Amino acid sequence: MDKSFKPVKSVYNTNYEVIRNIMNLYNIEQFDLDCTYSKGNFWKNLPSPKFKSDITPINDSVICANSENLPFDGGSMSSIMYDPPFLIAGKTYKDNKEGSSIIAKRFVCYTTYNDLKENYYKSLKELYRVCKDDGFVIFKCQDTVSGGRNHFTHVMVMQMAAELGFYPKDMFVLLAKMRINSFGGRWTRQIHARKYHSYFWVFQKTKPKVNYKFDKIITEQDFVVSQDTFLPDHQPSILLRHPQEIQ
Repeated sequence: MDKSFKPVKSVYNTNYEVIRNIMNLYNIEQFDLDCTYSKGNFWKNLPSPKFKSDITPINDSVICANSENLPFDGGSMSSIMYDPPFLIAGKTYKDNKEGSSIIAKRFVCYTTYNDLKENYYKSLKELYRVCKDDGFVIFKCQDTVSGGRNHFTHVMVMQMAAELGFYPKDMFVLLAKMRINSFGGRWTRQIHARKYHSYFWVFQKTKPKVNYKFDKIITEQDFVVSQDTFLPDHQPSILLRHPQEIQ
């Protein structure tokens, strides 16, 4: 390997490093669209996207649009950034006492995890429509705990994307040095590991190169012994059929 060659890693410490290396690896000189632009923090020291949209635009340079219904023609974007909220905060978090729900109050949140799932799926479907063939959608997501349950959101996002026709081509991990206590005060009990990382999925609108659907692996316990077929030594033969196939 050439000593001057620097391979792209899968783990980085800043958004800039992740996005810069995705752009380098996949030859993206400038993103066509960031549909969750917000304040544009992703793009410090990086080329600003050609089109910027958000459901609550901060100025006239940002198009007011919901990621579920974008004002762009089908197959018009070759590279899209999508960074939706990931927090579940219920209905009353804004009324919580001072010092509580800190992260929820700082960012946009979903009321329930089902709301998150619905928005992610509808947005991915819309991004598939807008994306050019062989184009890329970069989806930033994070796993979360809601209602005492650990939701591996990045797995669900991959399943959604694959179902819609995307090829899950790559994934990058962004590490976090610290996390604000979203509940405020002092914790007394913990049942799941604290999340100190998030994910950048690289989805490509192309024929999948890998089949990620899991097919049942048939083991010896799944084999059915047939009583009407015998080997020469009079031992029952084992037919390589799954029990559900036997009537």
